[in-house]
Amino acid sequence: MKAVKVTSKGQITIPVEIRVARGIDERSYLEVTEDGDEIRLRKIVPARPLGEDDPLWGLVGVGDSGLSNVAVEHDRHLAAGEIERWRESS
Repeated sequence: MKAVKVTSKGQITIPVEIRVARGIDERSYLEVTEDGDEIRLRKIVPARPLGEDDPLWGLVGVGDSGLSNVAVEHDRHLAAGEIERWRESS
């Protein structure tokens, strides 16, 4: 167990060995939750964007939904919305 001090701004420093082991760097986002009398941190792993050669692209447009306005960018828009929602709640 590592003990860390909380600053006057409510900040803590995550020990370097934990950051390295968990792949946490200055671009990482962490989810903060409460569980009883515990505060838990969990690294948020962003969805991996699809590459141009991803076979999933072959499925786009295969199904007939009857809609003509289904966007190829659907997942990207959902991910951007979730990131924005998360930032607003922080």
